[in-house]
Amino acid sequence: MAKKFSRTDLIKLAIEEHLKCTEFPRVGVIITKNGELLATGFRGEIRGVHAERVAIEKLTEDKVLGAMVFTTLEPCVELHEEQEIKSCAQLLIDSGVNEVVIGVLDPNGTIYSQGYRNLLENNINVSFFNRKLREAVEEETFEFGNIHKIYGNGKRRVAVINSGNEIEVQFSETDERIIKIKWSSLQPIHGCVDLSSSNGAVRIASGARNFGDISDPMVFRFPSHFARLKKDMIAIVKPNNSTFYVLIQLVSIFENDIIFKWEVRNDR
Repeated sequence: MAKKFSRTDLIKLAIEEHLKCTEFPRVGVIITKNGELLATGFRGEIRGVHAERVAIEKLTEDKVLGAMVFTTLEPCVELHEEQEIKSCAQLLIDSGVNEVVIGVLDPNGTIYSQGYRNLLENNINVSFFNRKLREAVEEETFEFGNIHKIYGNGKRRVAVINSGNEIEVQFSETDERIIKIKWSSLQPIHGCVDLSSSNGAVRIASGARNFGDISDPMVFRFPSHFARLKKDMIAIVKPNNSTFYVLIQLVSIFENDIIFKWEVRNDR
């Protein structure tokens, strides 16, 4: 008799597959019926093939029909009309699965909630990992770990959709001083996006071309709670009473995402 697994056990099995990935974003998938494990898959198991497809193609059509799928990351959607390979969301729909259990929604602004919505619109039951396991999965899914926290200095692509994207800038992994920022009001047609923080914390470094051009953040006037940035513009974020500040430069802007780089400095 085949072994029967509980829902929590099945989630943990999906996470085990997820942790086998050697590339980001990590994705682990299992397919089950009535608690019986039918197939597994992870991103990178077969080069260039998404985890959902890896698992599905291990089974016959009748085995997949009516099955329950656990995936650590929201299934992808078609990114353009000419896309030749069927998206994972569409593959699950066409395969006739009964339910999909998702770890985390994909923060890619083009995919975020679209795979989830497509499944629901095709009468597939959708549920999610519990909060504790979602947090554990998110820490391990993306190359940057926590997508809502950044440290020190670096460069990152983030989605800016709906009400915006809040991020904590921590001075370093060992220094817990924090400045909170938020990206919002992305307007790719006009090539701009809003960066906000606490009242009076944000200044535009007018004329500066790179971080090395800025020796004293307080030289720049007109502090505000937000700055409307275009490509290559630099903002300085220093809330009142903060002992450090962060320089932020908008590198690129897309329909749903931006790329920015940042650098923290002690206020001396």
